[in-house]
Amino acid sequence: MSVAAERVVVVSTHLDDAVLSCWSLIDGATNVTVVTVFTGGPEPGFLGEWDSDSGARDSATRMQQRRAEDVAALAIAGCARVHVGLLEVEYGGGVCPPEAMAEHLAAADVVYAPAGIGLRHVNKEHGGVRDAVLALRPDARLYADQPYCGFRPDTQLASDRAREVVALGAQQRERKVRAIRCYAGELPKLERPESFGPFARPDQLEYEVFWSGS
Repeated sequence: MSVAAERVVVVSTHLDDAVLSCWSLIDGATNVTVVTVFTGGPEPGFLGEWDSDSGARDSATRMQQRRAEDVAALAIAGCARVHVGLLEVEYGGGVCPPEAMAEHLAAADVVYAPAGIGLRHVNKEHGGVRDAVLALRPDARLYADQPYCGFRPDTQLASDRAREVVALGAQQRERKVRAIRCYAGELPKLERPESFGPFARPDQLEYEVFWSGS
């Protein structure tokens, strides 16, 4: 089977992880589906700490906005998408049981999952999603979690998996910037000096890092 004919699933922990970390896979790829895990929202009237700090007034409304932002971002890539609908930890969830992913991975020829690593703290949900995917697809490939890994080409994984560094071309980086900016509710907080600083610009987005399947 040729690479072009392979059915690829990129598992995204949250709404933005695939765009931040795997643009080289999803940009213009009609054979790729982004499956995002934590896309469910709480009942109206609840306001989580993260959402409050992002300027939201209601977490249910904010999650609707985040899903819409994701639709717009992935439309730039042109790939298919699935929102699984699990609740993240802020809403009383944060667990990804393997059975929740089974139907989404069953038909995939190639699966990519978050490595759950970073130069700074990485949300534990990333590692939980990685483990759920590997329980079903031990052959899954891994990707470096961004912006946690700083978009650095020398990102390492404590494993004997083969590492691949992909350099994005100028046009790819421009499209990636456009897609990242679709996440307008989250980006200002991520780009704060105490977080990751400004990164939604072409000169910061040259590299993505992947590791082979087991």
